[in-house]
Amino acid sequence: MSESNVVGRGTGGAAAQPERVKAPLIGIVAGLLMVGGLVAWTGSRIATATKAQAALAEKRAVEAEKTLAAAKAPERVSVVSPAAATWLPSVTLDGTLAAEQSASLGFKVGGKIGSLKVKVGDQVRAGQLLATLDATEAGAQAAATAAQVRAAEAQLALAQDTARRTQAMVQSGSYAEASGVQSTQQHALAQAQLDAAKAQSALTRVSLSNHSLVAPFAGTVTKVPDGIGEVVGPGAPLFEIVNTKVLKLSTTVSEHDANLLTLGAPVQVELETGKATGRLSAVLGTVDPKTRRVPVEAAFDNPGFLRAGAFVQAHVDAKNEIQVLRLPHEVLRPGSQDEVVVVDAGGRLDVRHVVLAVDKDGSLLVRRGLAATDKVVAKPKPEAKTGDSVAVEPAGTKP
Repeated sequence: MSESNVVGRGTGGAAAQPERVKAPLIGIVAGLLMVGGLVAWTGSRIATATKAQAALAEKRAVEAEKTLAAAKAPERVSVVSPAAATWLPSVTLDGTLAAEQSASLGFKVGGKIGSLKVKVGDQVRAGQLLATLDATEAGAQAAATAAQVRAAEAQLALAQDTARRTQAMVQSGSYAEASGVQSTQQHALAQAQLDAAKAQSALTRVSLSNHSLVAPFAGTVTKVPDGIGEVVGPGAPLFEIVNTKVLKLSTTVSEHDANLLTLGAPVQVELETGKATGRLSAVLGTVDPKTRRVPVEAAFDNPGFLRAGAFVQAHVDAKNEIQVLRLPHEVLRPGSQDEVVVVDAGGRLDVRHVVLAVDKDGSLLVRRGLAATDKVVAKPKPEAKTGDSVAVEPAGTKP
């Protein structure tokens, strides 16, 4: 029985072994199928992405070709032709009015202010006393030198009398000839002493007069010292006087505008308080080397409302009308005040500097730099430069 039992256990173990081997094989096959499906799906996605990238690259290449073609194509611009016109030029003179006569005044000598005879705003006449310095010391010196003059005159009179008597005695033989020479020399010395005393007296009188300050011309007092008692030095500016009866306007104009001006031409100034008319008094024949402008000056008889120091805009009309070319204001190159852009016969740009004025309606009046046959770009770009190629839009189309 023991053998049958042993044999029976051995037969049952051999039958269960194939079932345990079959299960792992099925798992391996399933795994391989899953891996194969994943590879196929991944390949499909890669192929799709590759096709999309190729299509995008092709689209970008086409767009790049279009952009390059557009960049190579000339810019399209519209142009206008200048219109011939006549114009009476009016030159503007900007500047500050100044009094024709003005002065800062001070005493020639130093001292203490003794009196003030005027105040700010006073109208003074030529030679009118403005102020004095304390002249106590100067007056004493003047009195002393005057006394010296009188003493020298007395000495001279004595010398003259002595010389006359001595000469008579010499002629009679009572005195030696040497006595006559001595008396003559004493007379000459007395005369020289008198001359020196007179010169010293004149000097002290001048010094005394320098203690008084008078107006050099008629005008208005615009500055005075604060009060008396102040000690001032020689030449220190204490008073200011201006004569505003005649005012002058000094300014500069361009060389081209200077050619339009005529000496004596009327100059108009219009203010809120009224209009004033002056005359062009100077147009210099020189050009300032720094500004390249011509100095000019106009003079105005003050009607009463013009003020020295006021900024004004004056206008001078030329004598004759001149030929100009009229253009719309939009032709000016942005950022410039005197440049326009012209299209030449070959379709290339030419940036021109022109001499122009702006009319009342805003249009440009070109005096120099353009011809009536030029084609001017209507709305040039700031970056436009000479030599750029352009295509001109047909008339009636918008750029």
